[in-house]
Amino acid sequence: MNDARNWDVVVAGAGPGGSSAARESARRGLRCLLLDAKKFPRVKPCAGGISPRARGVLRRLGLWDKVAAAAYEIRGIRLGAPSGRETVLVGAGSAVVFDRPRLDALLAAEAVAAGATFEDGRRVLGVVTEGGRVVGVRTDAGDVRARWVVAADGANTRFSTDPRPRHVLHSCMAWFEKFPFRPHVLEMFFDAELSPHYAWLFPESDDRVNVGLCVEADRHAGTPIREVFRRFLERHYATELAAARPLGEWRGHPMVVTDVVEHHAPAGVLLVGEACRLVNPATGEGISYAIESGLHAAGFVADALEYGGDPLAVAKRYERSLRWKLEPGLRGGELFRRWGVGLIDPLVRLGQSAWFRRWAKQAPAT
Repeated sequence: MNDARNWDVVVAGAGPGGSSAARESARRGLRCLLLDAKKFPRVKPCAGGISPRARGVLRRLGLWDKVAAAAYEIRGIRLGAPSGRETVLVGAGSAVVFDRPRLDALLAAEAVAAGATFEDGRRVLGVVTEGGRVVGVRTDAGDVRARWVVAADGANTRFSTDPRPRHVLHSCMAWFEKFPFRPHVLEMFFDAELSPHYAWLFPESDDRVNVGLCVEADRHAGTPIREVFRRFLERHYATELAAARPLGEWRGHPMVVTDVVEHHAPAGVLLVGEACRLVNPATGEGISYAIESGLHAAGFVADALEYGGDPLAVAKRYERSLRWKLEPGLRGGELFRRWGVGLIDPLVRLGQSAWFRRWAKQAPAT
């Protein structure tokens, strides 16, 4: 059945980027429909760490207090170097872990509170075109017409026309209860088998952790990512796993990363987040880039509807804005991916010194 309502914008995907775009669109007075293929709350393979960049964006949106109140506070880090050395640094701390099902539900609820309509369990199948531009989306429940489409449907987006080769990171992760760990301390291992990427343990509560890794797709060509993950668990957590209770299946997903922002989509579509490859090449972090690009997309759609303009010209201006705002962080990630791992060993050795530990404990929160 086709949706007869007249939407200003339909947003495909209710992750952080899509929900932020929907919230901002509604706040600007647009009639906005937010769609997600899965019923909420839904499992999302993501470590759930809220980066300093994401924290800053959430503060600007006035949402940080809600996230911080529900998240698990991090006060320190256990850091492992490619050499096998490691150190634990515990300081004043300002990081948090907030699992994605709850984060996504919170942001979607904020979009609804702002005036957007949210329909979960509705899969977007493609676009509706007229006169050489997109005028809506096809879904498994019928067509939805809209004056603009914001695509926030992730790495396997149906909307991107990007001709560049895909630079892919593979991830695999699992959740456990009764897993022995130091409370309020996250763990990161720049394991030699994963270099220049890493594996992690992120506590989500005092009794629940997620453990995972990300690695270049061609780093272990021919070896399934689950086998790479199994070997990592055996090397680092064999004893802890003997006492732990697994929660569900191992999960993974591809991350398409870049350090050069480009926007390639049909006229009438703006891409946000992973759909536009806005993922840090070193860390795989995409929440902050998704939220920021979602806000940008909503602003450009609102201006285009108010002042007019050719859709492809609007998209080009949007691309330039994203490049100016987000590309420095992505470029920094690429530099770290190429050269920064060599700094981990010296940092770990420094972290093993008593004076540095004393200084780190007194470090102010940021």
